[in-house]
Amino acid sequence: MELKGDTYKERCDNQLEEWVRGNPIHNSIDEECCPDFSCCSPESLQPEEIRKTFQEVCKKADKEEFNPDHHPYDDAKMGMLMSFMGGMLSHECPDKNIHITDGDMSERKDLN
Repeated sequence: MELKGDTYKERCDNQLEEWVRGNPIHNSIDEECCPDFSCCSPESLQPEEIRKTFQEVCKKADKEEFNPDHHPYDDAKMGMLMSFMGGMLSHECPDKNIHITDGDMSERKDLN
């Protein structure tokens, strides 16, 4: 099934709506997976309640004015995305230890 929309935003919105309905569609135009990667890794499909929660967080993050010191909905969205990625990788690489971070390792003294 092809996503609807002439613009990137329209395709993203359509992909999110379909995913929430339980129909994960890979965005082959922009080469993007669903938030939980379930379009390419079906066992990663999140429960409906989590999909709906993620959609609400996304809507609130879109309305939220970005402030580098305080953006709770964007932080929640990124946290959920990282959790989805960790879950998918755990399915794909069951013999590996997976650690997902925000990329800022400056506080990790043991790595510096």
